[in-house]
Amino acid sequence: MKRIALGIVMVFFVAASALQAFGAEPLRVFVGEFTVVGGQAKEDARSAVQALLASRIGGPRILAVASAAEAEVTVNGTYLVIGKNYSLDAVAKGTDGQTISRTFVQGEGGQEVLFGAAGALAEKLSADLVKQADAGRIPRVSRGAGAVQPPVAAKAVVPSDIVRADAAPVQRMPQADIIRSEEFRRGTPNAGEIRRLDGVFNLMTPGGAGADGKRLLFLATSRTVQLHREGETHAIAGFTVGVAQKIIGLDYVDGDGNGTPELYVTVMNQGEVASQVWELKNNKLVKVAEDIPYFFRAIALAGGPFKLYAQEQGRGRDQFYGDVFEVTRKGKKIIRKARVPMPRYGNIFSFNQFRANGELLTVVYHEENYLIVYDKTQKELWRSNDRFGGSELYYQVEDLDNARISGDKYRWFFLNQRMQVTTKNELLVGKNEGFFVIGNARMYKKGAVYSLYWNGAALEEAWRTKDTQNYMPDFYFDESRNELLLLQLNQREDVLLRTKGASSLQIKKVE
Repeated sequence: MKRIALGIVMVFFVAASALQAFGAEPLRVFVGEFTVVGGQAKEDARSAVQALLASRIGGPRILAVASAAEAEVTVNGTYLVIGKNYSLDAVAKGTDGQTISRTFVQGEGGQEVLFGAAGALAEKLSADLVKQADAGRIPRVSRGAGAVQPPVAAKAVVPSDIVRADAAPVQRMPQADIIRSEEFRRGTPNAGEIRRLDGVFNLMTPGGAGADGKRLLFLATSRTVQLHREGETHAIAGFTVGVAQKIIGLDYVDGDGNGTPELYVTVMNQGEVASQVWELKNNKLVKVAEDIPYFFRAIALAGGPFKLYAQEQGRGRDQFYGDVFEVTRKGKKIIRKARVPMPRYGNIFSFNQFRANGELLTVVYHEENYLIVYDKTQKELWRSNDRFGGSELYYQVEDLDNARISGDKYRWFFLNQRMQVTTKNELLVGKNEGFFVIGNARMYKKGAVYSLYWNGAALEEAWRTKDTQNYMPDFYFDESRNELLLLQLNQREDVLLRTKGASSLQIKKVE
């Protein structure tokens, strides 16, 4: 297998020399090693995937090269085998370390189907790389016809606003929990307190303050909701939903206008949204409405007050029907007020708004987790190169038509952490990364919160937290106290080992 891979690399090395002799400047791509998860003969599979993809990626605009040093784009990925199913995932990055393209193919079969899978993956990846190159999103390095590149000399480290992947890191200040751009450094944040909690919690929302002034927090697993007092590990109150139900949203807001907030729990019941409303009375949670056919979300648009918003459920792939509405509630009845038009990819769980120079802009998560900013006419102004968000929280709906294409009779819908906009019109978003994220198989291992601001042309980083050492399902920024609450998954549930899993809540001071 290694001889085959070496032969393929030598063929492309000769081809590269021939193209350079004629003065062509194709996009130079190096296919690196792939991580193999599951299956047998992992070493052979690793070499086979690399060799097959390297031999199939290409075309008039793309040239496979023999080493990463020659490349403008480097491709790595994962080959995951679970039972009879496989997924082949590839990530392409430029010389600046930024992700350019991410794509995958999946299906059934053992290693005998690798030939076809690698060909399909190479075709999709090649097309996307050409598209990204034409759009100017790939840093190009011109070598000229037959040019020989001299060794790269060491460069003097000069403070600059441009940070490159090959530059030596400059330590300007002691490392802190909040990493800021130079102009945003105003002190060293407190490391903050952290509490371990029993259970795998997916959602968090603040519940005001108790009589002692301590913050109250609602936390939710897939089927339970608990009310906790800050600094304590045991629950004050809680409830559990039905076996066939799943909690996908948790919001505490005054939705009926009586001056007292209620807990809005967005619940999926066998693929249908059937939300519930609860009130906190004498440290007990009392249900006041159920089976409401709306997705709910409490949002502070453009840094304003939190208000209740709702959206209807659609069918099939289009789960979020129509626009989002600000609403009020009377019993089980939902009364629509102001309409919030949704741009492409926007839905109640994926958007917020901020103001820039007096103009109201809308930011949404793309379905592949890129950030997109739209103006008031829903014209796209900017799209991020990096992916943000990243969540293991999902719900499923049965879709037999989709089964003929994907082999799965269910469609999966993943829900990112909420976007939060401060009174300074800074956008706070989460970002999780993992050791494998392939199709519907997601397992993240670290997370961070980013604060972004609009510089007139793009969203730019103001500050971010250090990466957690765990998956971060949710977060909340308490602007009144200047504190950031991070929910983390410390131990996953394991049925075989009879472990229920554990989470933690960390509170950091943002100074």
